[in-house]
Amino acid sequence: MGLTLHDVEHILGIPVRGLAVYTEDERTPKQLLMDFLGLSDEVAENAIASNAFKNYAVKLSWLEMNFKEVSETDTDERVVCCARAYLLYVIGCTLFCDKSGGFVQLDLLPLLEDLDKVRTYGWGSSCLAFLYRHLGYASRSKAKQIGGFLILLEAWINEHFPTLHPVLDPEYTEELPRARRWCLHSESGTSVEHYRRVLDDLLVDEVIFDPYKNRRQNVSDIAFYTGPIRAMSYVEPYLPDRVLRQFGLLQRIPADPIAPQRASRGQHTYHVVYEWTEGYWSSPDYHLVPEDKRERTPPGIPWACTDDYIPWLSVFSHQRVGRGLPPVGGRVRQGREEQVRVVLDVVQRALGDTGLGAVELRQTLQDIHAILLPTFDT
Repeated sequence: MGLTLHDVEHILGIPVRGLAVYTEDERTPKQLLMDFLGLSDEVAENAIASNAFKNYAVKLSWLEMNFKEVSETDTDERVVCCARAYLLYVIGCTLFCDKSGGFVQLDLLPLLEDLDKVRTYGWGSSCLAFLYRHLGYASRSKAKQIGGFLILLEAWINEHFPTLHPVLDPEYTEELPRARRWCLHSESGTSVEHYRRVLDDLLVDEVIFDPYKNRRQNVSDIAFYTGPIRAMSYVEPYLPDRVLRQFGLLQRIPADPIAPQRASRGQHTYHVVYEWTEGYWSSPDYHLVPEDKRERTPPGIPWACTDDYIPWLSVFSHQRVGRGLPPVGGRVRQGREEQVRVVLDVVQRALGDTGLGAVELRQTLQDIHAILLPTFDT
């Protein structure tokens, strides 16, 4: 499962199709403030200098303080500058919110030069690329915060995982973006450990894979695009063929992943660079869906057959993830407690054997495998 352009369309209601949110403008941050927000050299210099290490950005509070009011006596140039500042503020505290939560990057300003052109950008796909990258940052062991538009992430979780008991907004109507469907809370009152136990005990029939099935006619072809998506300097792979069940389709063997040009991923680092290309719809080795399965396939989208998917899954997937902890809230599966007890006994004996060698370790793993195997036959 994963966030897709289809999710962004429904949850946020913003366009995912359009020009890439990217510019090669090489002006300095001070020059950008002067050219696009109409600031004097001195004011722009002070705005940059006050941000210390954030000299490529400005504070959202600074934008609000300097551009929050427009009067009838203001010049047309001043009105346009305030409109750009407002859009920059909105973008900075929503779509491209970094971990600081209080700054916005100035390299977005050239995209706001022509206000009539702003609507032609694919803001939704760039929002998703930005969130992808910050989810990568947050996966590092020393990460303490996360950036990106987290309302999108939280609403996506609420759509797919009802066992987490999200709260419906009684004022929601179908004409609104799906993010309005939920009452979002900054404080849940429930511990992280509780949610970990709930997720560890999650069964497949407790997940809603396709929450928008009543809006299936609104799935645009761009949701099935495969290739890179971009948010300024961030380029991320978008691979909907790995989560076809979220589109109401049968899952099949996905294409090979998009390999990065270079990458540095460690305990403290995360720097991955993908090549920016036009992307692709399908690979030459894909096979068209058989006639008896075409009614579950969007017109014109050549998804492959599913016949070999299960054997492929058994080789490449971690099928036992999420089945290793005791049940939550007293709910017990058939024979689960007994299996856990026996496995723990085997592990305890192995840990207490100071002369445990390769042969003994192999036998221990085989014993555990024999105990758990019946659980996963289905």
